[in-house]
Amino acid sequence: MGQYSLSKSRKILEWAYGWYKKKGDTLNDTDLVTFESDMENLDHAYFKKDQAEASRLAHKVEDFTHAHFKKSIWQYLTEVLTALVFALAIAAVIRSSWFEPYEIPTGSMRPTFKEQDHLTVSKTQFGINVPLKTDHFIFEPDDVQRNGIVIWSGDGVALGDTDTSYFGVIPYKKRYVKRLIGKPGDTLYFYGGKIYGIDEKGKFIEELVSTPGLEKIEHIPFLSFEGFPSSPSKGVVLVEHMHQPIGRLSLNRKGELVGEIYSNNEWVIDRPAAAKAPHDQIKTLSDFWGIGNFAMARLLTREQVKAYPDLDTKNLESAPYYLELIHHPSLTYPRPYLARQIPTLQMMLNPLHTLIPVQQAQVQALMDNLYTARFEVKNGIARRYGVNEVAYSQLNPQLPGVPDGTYEFYYGKAYKVGFGGITSELPKDHPLYSPSNLQTLYNLGIDFNKYFEPTPQNTVLFPHRYAYFRDGDLYLLGAPIYKKGDPLLEKFVASEAAKEKESTDSRPYIAFKDVGAPIHDGKIDADFIRTFGINLGEKQYLVLGDNHAMSSDSRVFGFLPEENLQGVPSILLWPKPGLPNQPSYPLFTLPRLIVWTIAALIGLAWYFWRRYKLSKPVFKKM
Repeated sequence: MGQYSLSKSRKILEWAYGWYKKKGDTLNDTDLVTFESDMENLDHAYFKKDQAEASRLAHKVEDFTHAHFKKSIWQYLTEVLTALVFALAIAAVIRSSWFEPYEIPTGSMRPTFKEQDHLTVSKTQFGINVPLKTDHFIFEPDDVQRNGIVIWSGDGVALGDTDTSYFGVIPYKKRYVKRLIGKPGDTLYFYGGKIYGIDEKGKFIEELVSTPGLEKIEHIPFLSFEGFPSSPSKGVVLVEHMHQPIGRLSLNRKGELVGEIYSNNEWVIDRPAAAKAPHDQIKTLSDFWGIGNFAMARLLTREQVKAYPDLDTKNLESAPYYLELIHHPSLTYPRPYLARQIPTLQMMLNPLHTLIPVQQAQVQALMDNLYTARFEVKNGIARRYGVNEVAYSQLNPQLPGVPDGTYEFYYGKAYKVGFGGITSELPKDHPLYSPSNLQTLYNLGIDFNKYFEPTPQNTVLFPHRYAYFRDGDLYLLGAPIYKKGDPLLEKFVASEAAKEKESTDSRPYIAFKDVGAPIHDGKIDADFIRTFGINLGEKQYLVLGDNHAMSSDSRVFGFLPEENLQGVPSILLWPKPGLPNQPSYPLFTLPRLIVWTIAALIGLAWYFWRRYKLSKPVFKKM
């Protein structure tokens, strides 16, 4: 029988005394006197600091209590339930309003956060959250930083399946992680994979284009062209972007499709031909927020190009691949696909198409910059990681010769993913690097679904790959694959200009070209951004995922209300400990000081209460 410390002996005395008060009257006189005497002597031994005597008496009192007092099943269950409810309440308050551990479930923030990354989140960086609600006791908007990463609640946001629970018991709204781009009053415009903006005072938001460490983070103003339409009403299909109606398609009395856009607070006919020349107001769908600066892109073989009846292949030189660029969607020409279904109308936009050859230099550049979603391979068939409920099927692409396992590509390097998300780089002779995999990994490397394969029947479903110009270079995969001065690019630009010039206003072709950043003479063009940019209202924030191809963000659900902002990631714990890739937040903020002060006061109060209690005898005879 080991000797108890004085502290342990004191705890046993407090525990036994609790039973004495509850059930002491059930003891016979002899046992009661003995029990009272032992507890009283134990109290004296504790204050005399006689550890040996206190331990002896503590063992005696403990044995007596176990022998004479038994908990009923009801008492046991009540104590357990009370302790559990108390622990859950404390945990919920701490996790809602102070700090919380997180595990990243998806790839929407790659490469900043990957699937299975573990991190801690501070809930006090710019506010004090109301526990278990989407609201704040206090909120400091000046503490919110553009380009900072935020944790936010899905409460009231136009996303599906936002309900969850704490510990499977307490109803709760899911929390999400994205990078905060725009604040209330900002007006933002997309160009060259970057965002140019002015704040509510008209000042250039320089940090959006020049923050160190974020050079490889691209921002694209849309997910896909077929994803614009919202639910139709009374025969009208509203076209939403950023969860805002920017266009509509309806049938007139003659049964003809009429496409309109919402410009200058009124509905006007969508006129894509206006994009041929400079203009000072939004006149076509692609004018909104820089949509026309970006294209969706996929790789085609020569045989696939020949199978497309609508692609212009005149004077197209021989090449290993051809890059199909899909750009400038509109509501008038080419006509959107409109299908009547009961009880709604469904629509898919029909953008313009063009081609540029991909020669061996560009093939190598694509391989050197390739990135994919994380994916699993089994028996030579690949599917996106995390889609566990869907079995491997004929819709998943094949990667012949690739061993079973979990993989990913980033910045041209292939990795195998092991236990807990730990990655190891693969040797260059691994089958994944085979040039024969380039088209599959480029076209299907985000969704790993053959729905996005280039076929003559598939003219509306495009892979989530994007192209854009920046300062004269044509970017793919976040890198300048065709550089300014490249004969291939110069020929493409000239061809686009010729096609635009030859087209008619009734059947316009708009060149996919570099219109340049909204900067003139070294200064931001504030008037241009006010005209063509997107404006955030009071208490509205714009959040985007670093992995633009796989992120349901403000492009889908619109602006985030202020009350939904819940905190920021603070430390990356696993698999590579460190700090998140974001501007550093201030260490001391008013909400953080308040919460830490409250926690310190509670701790001090408990400390002094405990010291006071320990200074007083436990045993008092009934």
